[in-house]
Amino acid sequence: MRVNKHAYAIGLMTGTSADGIDAVLAQITETESEYPVIQMVDSLFAPFDTHQRERILSLCRKNAPLYDVARVHTELGHWLGDTVNELLENTAVPRECIRVIGMHGQTIAHYPGTEEQTHGFTVQIGDPAVLAAETGIDVVSHFRQMDVAMGGQGAPLVPYFDFAVFHSSRESRVLLNIGGISNITILLQEAQIDEITGFDTGPGNMVLDALMEQITGGKQHYDASGELARQGKTHEGLLALWLQHPYFTRKPPTSCGREQFGREYSLGLYQQMKEVGLSAEDMMRTATAFVAASIRQAISRHAPTSVALIAAGGGCHNPVLMNELVSGLSLIRPWETTDNYGVPGDMKEAMAFAYLAWQFIHNRATSIPHITGARKSVRQGMLTPVRIPVEARETE
Repeated sequence: MRVNKHAYAIGLMTGTSADGIDAVLAQITETESEYPVIQMVDSLFAPFDTHQRERILSLCRKNAPLYDVARVHTELGHWLGDTVNELLENTAVPRECIRVIGMHGQTIAHYPGTEEQTHGFTVQIGDPAVLAAETGIDVVSHFRQMDVAMGGQGAPLVPYFDFAVFHSSRESRVLLNIGGISNITILLQEAQIDEITGFDTGPGNMVLDALMEQITGGKQHYDASGELARQGKTHEGLLALWLQHPYFTRKPPTSCGREQFGREYSLGLYQQMKEVGLSAEDMMRTATAFVAASIRQAISRHAPTSVALIAAGGGCHNPVLMNELVSGLSLIRPWETTDNYGVPGDMKEAMAFAYLAWQFIHNRATSIPHITGARKSVRQGMLTPVRIPVEARETE
């Protein structure tokens, strides 16, 4: 198949923090390898307003009304379409040059199979048909479902992208993403894709943001630059207690979400801290130390003693969190962001889904069974076409 030298894809990500839509326009160039080269052309962040965010978060519970789920599913499709159209209005790339949109969707339920419940499921909302209709561009969505159907966790998905973009013959690297949930990909020096490791380490900004909302009565949604935490002290007893959570003793493949570390869990942490009389500053410092320690111990257990740490996600903007995290790690140089490698940290996951969608339409399997636990590697995604292929038009 002949590939345009300058072909384009769009990636859309709405993460577990439910703070808005990350949109990326990327140029993708095929090479002799099965891993094409990706470069960001433009990006846009469309924040959710308070009403939108609350409507989404209200669906992240087992008894959410079906009507509400369907309504937000449809409306999110429109919000995503508006975001893509705004992105394209500000770029010189013609709409007809965009081959595909990769849309992750908003996860509202993630229950992969367990020993007790063999048939797992995962639900992401955001109607791909609405998105395709609003933009006139084919959409690949539902990236997790086939992996779950194959007995896998359906997560994490980004290790494939991490390998394609960041693998190195010179050094071992840990790719860290701190979004609502934190996850790592371990790329040993000269490792092949079937030799890499990746999993969710546990909570990220999800817990910190929920606590900040609780502490401030909803006036602040996050601890900007960790300023409140910076002024506090860690309660070592609570920190040790929280690190006994059973998730942290599970061996990969593992994945998690709001089901384990959502609002209900965060409220429990808040109540424990309130009972021992912690100030707001000490609460945020203790919670920040907890998130950092959970990531640090995961890296220490599974990565070589000397690695490069390359980080992305909103957590990178919290110096208190990052300083706590790297304390005690053996790094070959100071931690850095993916920005140094041409992948803006705040847009990494959106870029990843542009890449995964591109690989889908080129019939390439992108799941990594030893990471997700699936029975075999599969193409990940479902196509919602809106364009009539040229060959089909010619036969009409």
